[in-house]
Amino acid sequence: MISFLGKISRIGTKGTLSAVQNRNIIFSNYFATSVIGFCLVLATVLFLFYQQIILSGCILFAAFASTLTIFFNKIGRYTISRLFLSAETSVACLVISIFSKNAYAEAVDPPNFFDARFLLLSTFIIPITIFSLSERKHFLFGLSFSFLCLVFFDPVHNLANLGYHDLGQKGGDYYFSANFYSLTAYAFLVVGFVFIKSLQEKSESENVRLIQQLTAANMQLVTTNKEIELQNNEIQAQSEELTTNQEQLMEALKTIEQQQQQLQGINVGLQSTVIEKNKQLTEANDQLLKYNNELLQFSFTVSHNLRGPIARLLGLSQLLEMEQKNLTPAQYQLVQLIQQSTHEFDGIVKDLSKIIDIRNEIYRIKEKIRFQDEWNVVFNSLQGYLLPGMQVTTQFDAAHIYSIRPIIHSILYNLASNAIKYHSPQRPLNLTIRSSSTAEEVVVEVEDNGLGINLELFGDKLFSLYKRFHTHTEGKGLGLYLVKTQVESVGGRIEVFSELNKGTRFVVHFPLPKEVEGQVVFSSEFGSVFYNARTNAAGIVWHASVTSAQYRKMFHKCLEMVELYHTPFWISDIRKQGRVDPEDQKWMLTHTFPQAYKFGLRKVALIYLAHEMNEDYRIRISATAAQFGVDMEFFTNQVDAEAWVLEQSLNLQV
Repeated sequence: MISFLGKISRIGTKGTLSAVQNRNIIFSNYFATSVIGFCLVLATVLFLFYQQIILSGCILFAAFASTLTIFFNKIGRYTISRLFLSAETSVACLVISIFSKNAYAEAVDPPNFFDARFLLLSTFIIPITIFSLSERKHFLFGLSFSFLCLVFFDPVHNLANLGYHDLGQKGGDYYFSANFYSLTAYAFLVVGFVFIKSLQEKSESENVRLIQQLTAANMQLVTTNKEIELQNNEIQAQSEELTTNQEQLMEALKTIEQQQQQLQGINVGLQSTVIEKNKQLTEANDQLLKYNNELLQFSFTVSHNLRGPIARLLGLSQLLEMEQKNLTPAQYQLVQLIQQSTHEFDGIVKDLSKIIDIRNEIYRIKEKIRFQDEWNVVFNSLQGYLLPGMQVTTQFDAAHIYSIRPIIHSILYNLASNAIKYHSPQRPLNLTIRSSSTAEEVVVEVEDNGLGINLELFGDKLFSLYKRFHTHTEGKGLGLYLVKTQVESVGGRIEVFSELNKGTRFVVHFPLPKEVEGQVVFSSEFGSVFYNARTNAAGIVWHASVTSAQYRKMFHKCLEMVELYHTPFWISDIRKQGRVDPEDQKWMLTHTFPQAYKFGLRKVALIYLAHEMNEDYRIRISATAAQFGVDMEFFTNQVDAEAWVLEQSLNLQV
């Protein structure tokens, strides 16, 4: 029985409604069920024990009318349900009172004019219970039924000739006593219950507010715990790294102690030179540490985010190729295209990884990067993510920048892909990429009309690691962290302007580099490799006579430079190179030149000593280089060689 009543009381409740709304629905169902039960019991007693058939019928009709309250709740008409219940109970009391006095006038006693009145008085509790005080109009309207029925109790009975005096009752104080006390009691009870209900609702509102605060605090606590866990993991990794560094430091200290013992016999006059060298070494170490951190970040991006998925894709495509007999020609062609694209992608990643494998100095080498050329590469890689209607506009007022190409590529790719990923579903994406320059910096702007970011809430965490602000798309929360890290690695800074549901604009400031001509890529006691970003030329300067191993090592390094930067121009200063074994020269001409031509080398300026290289020898070397597609010119000084390369570079640009 209790389970049945519980099911009836929950009719009309929904998870989409608030707790207060569901509670009011349950209370209205409870009151309706109570009225139905009370009427059924009262009608049964009157019929069985007093044979009052008419009155029993009226009461049964009132019970049936109460079922409409539950029906209205079931179809979602919650306000009508509660107003009907408030009206039906009050009017039913008045109507049943009139019917009973009309049917059994001879049995009416003076108490019959008071018992119905006080039963009517009690109906005020229904609207007070099932309406919230915030529903002011509905609350007062529901309460008005019981009040009006109470005020017009005697006039309605008199109108039906069933009043107190009409039925032969006597009592001069009846009207004053009956109405004054009943209305006074009504007013007192209503005011009291309204006051209690206001306190209850205030308490409930405060409880809801406290629950919300507690929920928010719990969410913040969960977030804080995750951050602490990440920090603990980072601290643990740093501790392990510090342990390794300490061991290396101990080994270094032992070496230093040995060197200090050896240095004790050196002339005191060399102390100033040693101090200067130490200062230079400290600056170089600080710079090396900075670039090592940049390399570690780049290595994480390449090896962790790209190499794993590419390896799996290669493996899956090979497995598909093994099933050739089960594939249609069209399917097999698609498999081959997937394999080809994957191999091309793998080659790009290997090229990027090579930046990490080569010495750190290469990674800090700045190139002359044309924004339009670099954007074309980025745009091609984003083609698969662009949807119909999306517009991408470029305006490169600053045509080029001297910087590190993989960093510029990564910044453009991450900002553009974020704009595409978080575009607004309500309007087509409009993405604009601009560049401009001042006397001190180059500025790149990436602006979209996407979802935007609430900077008041997330501004301080925007560039944090693993932070995401939209969860409807996949992502790791790494893109903006990488962008900020890479921008700062080249001495720049990034700003963001955003408005929720309107769009976002990133502004990246790149300072103009101070030196891009003579960038040293590799240096040793027997030679140095340099790169000139303005002319896109690389070169080598020999410092002393070299062994066969040193000679080949330097040319391996030169070949890596040409492969990495695809430079068409090369300057070789061999004035201090000394004698080179003919086998090594043959190896250089037959191995290095073909590979260099493959990677883009077209012209070589060779600086030599006139008394060590006769004209016939120069002609033979030039002819050999020409066989591999390389044009070689000879000079006796650095200035003329660089002027020739500059002229060739300008001609190439034209």
